[in-house]
Amino acid sequence: MGEQRIWYVLQAGLVAFWLMVPLVGLLGFHVPFLTMLAGIILLAHVLEIPLALNRLRAKNLPAGKVVLKTLVFGFTWWLPLSKGYTQE
Repeated sequence: MGEQRIWYVLQAGLVAFWLMVPLVGLLGFHVPFLTMLAGIILLAHVLEIPLALNRLRAKNLPAGKVVLKTLVFGFTWWLPLSKGYTQE
């Protein structure tokens, strides 16, 4: 259970981050570091998609689901799933 919890905490942190980025902009703040960090994280997640598809091929998950969840959560979603720490 402890292994599973850390992955969910990391995923919750990413959801909070993805909600915070546009909210900060909507409130009128200009935070270049936050924008650059969001771009880097998004680029990393895009680059992870082929790896996630390859690692999760045996799970027979729909490709759209793998792509979407990898874009949002990155390796915090597909790595524990591929190792059997979490269930889909």
